[in-house]
Amino acid sequence: MHLLLSPAVIVAAALAALTVVAASAVPQRGADVSDDVVATFRERNGEIFKDWPAPQAVLVVTGELDGYIEPCGCTGKENQKGGLSRRQNFLRAVAAAGWPMVAVDVGNQVKRFGRQTEAKFQSIVDGLRAMQYAAVGFGPGDLRLPAEELVAAVAAVGDQPTPFVTANVGLLGLDAGITPKFRVVEAGGLKIGITSVIGDEARSRITNADVEFAPAAAALAAVVPELVAAKCDHLVLLSWASPDETKALAAKHPQFDVVVTSGGADEPPLELAVLPGGARLVELGHKGMFAVAIGFFGDAQTPVRTQRVPLDARWGESKDMIDLLGTYQQKLETLGLDGLGLVPIRHPTGRRFAGSEACAECHQHAYDVWKETPHATALVTLEEQKPRRDGDPECLSCHVTGWAPQRFEPFEGGFTGMNTTPQLAHQGCENCHGPAAAHTAVERGDVRASEAEQERLRQELVLTLATPEGKQKAVNNCLECHDLDNSPQFDFDEYWPQVEHSEPDEPATANPAAAAALP
Repeated sequence: MHLLLSPAVIVAAALAALTVVAASAVPQRGADVSDDVVATFRERNGEIFKDWPAPQAVLVVTGELDGYIEPCGCTGKENQKGGLSRRQNFLRAVAAAGWPMVAVDVGNQVKRFGRQTEAKFQSIVDGLRAMQYAAVGFGPGDLRLPAEELVAAVAAVGDQPTPFVTANVGLLGLDAGITPKFRVVEAGGLKIGITSVIGDEARSRITNADVEFAPAAAALAAVVPELVAAKCDHLVLLSWASPDETKALAAKHPQFDVVVTSGGADEPPLELAVLPGGARLVELGHKGMFAVAIGFFGDAQTPVRTQRVPLDARWGESKDMIDLLGTYQQKLETLGLDGLGLVPIRHPTGRRFAGSEACAECHQHAYDVWKETPHATALVTLEEQKPRRDGDPECLSCHVTGWAPQRFEPFEGGFTGMNTTPQLAHQGCENCHGPAAAHTAVERGDVRASEAEQERLRQELVLTLATPEGKQKAVNNCLECHDLDNSPQFDFDEYWPQVEHSEPDEPATANPAAAAALP
């Protein structure tokens, strides 16, 4: 069925489109984001594309996502940067401004192992396809995945080619031809040639019998002449290597005028470094929190402009990427802990968990304080997310009792689900003090024990802030979840008063009997 529009309707639609483009002449915000939010994050993270005229074409560079498909942490998503959802909205804002665009990614979409990481990699690649990336490189985290998972995720789909390109990585062998060695794309009348490599030091640390590598410099020596022969206006190298190794590759191949490296500082520099051969060196920071835009202009005085772009709340959330995240979460829920290959590990103490309500029988004051903290509803926050996250081990590990937060694995006897272990829901007392099933059984009289054994079980659960060693132990417990990834602004002395729960007749600095929760 074809819909025929009248000339008046067509003109009205064209005028509306021109109005949108004019209003977004410089990409500044996502659609439907309030002026107040835009103003807040412009002040917090800086103005972007200031005084930019419309470029002939713009190259958008991302990478080092490291599994952060969306921001995660205790400070609130609105206070964090990154995520595929905001990235897509930024790319859409660039397109809405009428800027011809080429998007490239240096790689390392994931950094862990296991079935969950494989599912996440597939979802991220689906997102990159949806965002129409022209070229994506591989990082070490990607290439540690099983080859069959890699091939299934990155291979061409129908008439849609793979977005992945690499000069020196061969999935199932260098001659298998699953990914091209380079790609040439056109934007704004410019031809842009792109290739990628894994640096020699990085590839030496990758053990995957189904992935074949060639030395980076030799691979580029074979590819560069083909890019030159294609008469490209700009050549882009995506190099997963240290900045020093990347600079050495750029020196050997000065034909590249944009060189992207991994490593470097946590945030991209405000101004891109210019290498001796004239190439601009792009550093991206970590966890996909920023994009870097390089604009090409037909201006002899200022042919290139660059912009660091924080992917913050000014871009809003893309429904398409939220839906993709929902599909990923549904897959995790369907697989379950068993399907994800999560086998409970033994707790260092060898003990089992009782649940916070068991503590209340003797430590009512501490329990009452805990009930008023966000820790007491930690699992609810996952259930209420859209999409919900309560089937995601990477989230559960800090929102329930009885998991190893830095390993994303349950301990034996830890939380396995609301149907099986509801008493271990939320961030409870035992995550700091240790499993207390034996202690509570003895205190109730369910198990007979000598006075010495009873006292030993009590003392094993004691936390004190009265000594430097005791305080450091408490701080270390907090940092299991309030780490640099999820709670970068965490400060124990600032957080502790919010959950301090010494018994009324005890000094706040020494807390031998009460249960301490993670701040």
